[in-house]
Amino acid sequence: MRPANLISAAAALLSLGIVPWTVGLADEPAISYIFPAGGQRGTHVEFRVGGLYLHEGADFEMLGPGVVPVARIAPTNTVWFEGPLLPLAASQQKEDYPKDYAGHVDIAVDASLGVRAWRVATSQGATPSMKFVVGELPEMIEEEIDGAPVPVAVSLPVTINGRIFPREDVDDWTFTAKQGETIRAEVMSARLGLPLEARLVLYNAAGRPLAEDVGSLEGDPCLHAVIPADGNYRLRIHDVNFGGLQHYVYRLTLTSGPFVERVFPLGGRRGSTVQLEVVGQALPAAPVEMAIPTDAEEWHVARLPLVGGLSNPIGLETDDLPESLEVEPNGATREATTVSPPAMCNGRIAAAGDRDVWAFQARRGEAFDLTVSAARLGSPLAAILVVEGADGKELARGEESPASRSDVRVRFTAPEDGCYFVCLTDRFASRGGPAFAYRLRIAPPGEGDFRLTLSSDAVTLYRGGQAKVRVTAERTGNFGGAIDLAVEGLPVGVTTQSVQIAANQSQVEIPFAGGSKIGATRLTVRGLATIGDRQVAHVATLPTRVGEAPVDSVLLAVSMPTPFEVQGQYDLAFAPRGTTLKRHYSLRRFTYDGPLTVRLADRQARHLQGVTGPLVTVPAGASECDYPVFLPPWMELGRTSRSVVMAVGVVVDSDGSQHTVSFTSQNQNEQIVALVGPGEMSVQASRTSLACLPNTQAELRVRIARGVAQRQPAKLELVLPPHVRGISAEPVIVPGDGDEGVLKICCGPEFGPLNMPAKIRAIIERDDRPVVAETALDLVSGAVTP
Repeated sequence: MRPANLISAAAALLSLGIVPWTVGLADEPAISYIFPAGGQRGTHVEFRVGGLYLHEGADFEMLGPGVVPVARIAPTNTVWFEGPLLPLAASQQKEDYPKDYAGHVDIAVDASLGVRAWRVATSQGATPSMKFVVGELPEMIEEEIDGAPVPVAVSLPVTINGRIFPREDVDDWTFTAKQGETIRAEVMSARLGLPLEARLVLYNAAGRPLAEDVGSLEGDPCLHAVIPADGNYRLRIHDVNFGGLQHYVYRLTLTSGPFVERVFPLGGRRGSTVQLEVVGQALPAAPVEMAIPTDAEEWHVARLPLVGGLSNPIGLETDDLPESLEVEPNGATREATTVSPPAMCNGRIAAAGDRDVWAFQARRGEAFDLTVSAARLGSPLAAILVVEGADGKELARGEESPASRSDVRVRFTAPEDGCYFVCLTDRFASRGGPAFAYRLRIAPPGEGDFRLTLSSDAVTLYRGGQAKVRVTAERTGNFGGAIDLAVEGLPVGVTTQSVQIAANQSQVEIPFAGGSKIGATRLTVRGLATIGDRQVAHVATLPTRVGEAPVDSVLLAVSMPTPFEVQGQYDLAFAPRGTTLKRHYSLRRFTYDGPLTVRLADRQARHLQGVTGPLVTVPAGASECDYPVFLPPWMELGRTSRSVVMAVGVVVDSDGSQHTVSFTSQNQNEQIVALVGPGEMSVQASRTSLACLPNTQAELRVRIARGVAQRQPAKLELVLPPHVRGISAEPVIVPGDGDEGVLKICCGPEFGPLNMPAKIRAIIERDDRPVVAETALDLVSGAVTP
């Protein structure tokens, strides 16, 4: 229920002809995947976006250089696989059912490699961005089919775009390799913010596992193997929990030969030549030299010279300070590696429980900023920094935040003249190794600077309402003053206030209000501060990983509220599976009297377990409707099915523009609630499996058991998985007084793949609603199994 004052305010706006902002009356859009999740530079990539409440389409943008995307994505056929039966209690969890929307992007030949952000907007809101990868290798896209895995051959090097869908899905990829060849297989999914917890296993031709990996690369697997003999090999990928859904998207890159995975040190001084220890596949044991230009960016990307050519791109952090490498052992103060600030210290927590100690001299009152960079540079180190005096007393401490994985920053002021020690460890004593590298910067504070980060890069403002975006400031050096924030690019009718992050504050919220024209606008949040005698300005950005294109804008969507509601009274009905259940609804209209369509909602209170429903059109002005759902014949008995509907309408705004809006209620009163019982009909085939041989025909006897009220004629049909070709059967009508029919199943000269059962389906039409029963039929090659 809405508060009374909100209802009265809405009524006042309605009297003026203004559609008000009201709580719970809009379905904000959401996105869950893009597939494929990347593409090779210099190519045109067709993709599908999985969207919720995008209806007839959405505005689309992909940020960053070198990509030219389509301006709007449009509905397309949604790929859906039901997968295995999801039993209680797992089937009681909420579940989304995104629809597929088609789009494309052109990637420039010289586009920089790495991640781009993309997002969408509709008349009812904007979505926070997700990630798309620009790669350099040839790419292929999985041709998705249901059922047991069908191995697909690929040629290396390649980036494979696939999905683990449906639940329990397994993908197999095969390739040929020669003895002694080195193979590297890397998955990118978790690093794209997707839920797949992938497991990779490499098998030889005999099915023997040779190597496997789970989550070694920041949650994604990365597998290495030396091929033992010439032949064919199979790489299998699946979710470790045998989950899977539409958004379990992955990019699997297979390469052979040299590949640099990491280097040490993690950076170098501009204008110098650094000796890099390279770690990866088929690389030289000796260090490799790399010259860093004097004008290098803070994150410098280059290729290393290797025998036979250049390496894959690698990145280094650059600075202008003198560089030092740790000298082992350095775990105690008496063994500390000594540096003279300002200095950049490079080291590693080389083993579990390792501690690195750095020493420097300081005078009383002298201040230093100590910064540890690790996770931001791709290191797994979760750093803890402690400053100790000569007596071992702790004087300062800093720890990396597990949530942000940002740099550790500590301001230290020497209490007296003497030697001080910086001690570095990992948060977990059980962790360590050559990959746990870091860069420790020790330098006087200087005048300082600041960085601004956004809490989100999308905000939805209901017309007439309010919305906020949080901005966080990170100050460095001696700067601790105020930062004035300004918003650039506000659309007509949207207002904000002058906002300042005060000297004693680290964050503030920027309020937005009003709005006139429905639509999305890209905004820039700029901060201005006085540091010394300088005016310094920076644009607020979304937190990103090193190598990702910055997201330096906020997509503000002025949104159209939904001027109607779907209402119902709680009703629990008993419903046999294989039948249709109808539910009555009332439609509450505010300012909209036009036609509506009612369909199953994109967000459901529970897993639907195959429940389907049509698109029902409600005429203009009508205030009631019935909505039917079909309960499939294989539903779990005794479960409570809950289905949620949404109503969709096209609203014409005062400026003549049209906007598709919708309403969904998850409340029990509006759910279609059914206790699922046994079906009213059953079907049984004379065989559980059928041999399929080229250019043959086989007869299959099928018996129907009807309920007492089901004496109408029944249609028998063979239902094949959509991907199975070359097999067919004409439907057969069984008279109302009969109980058996014969299906003649024909196999062409070529057919398959036979990787999942077909269905024998019986259908009786009753009052324009079907009664359905099904049984499975295995299609196999060879002799018939009774």
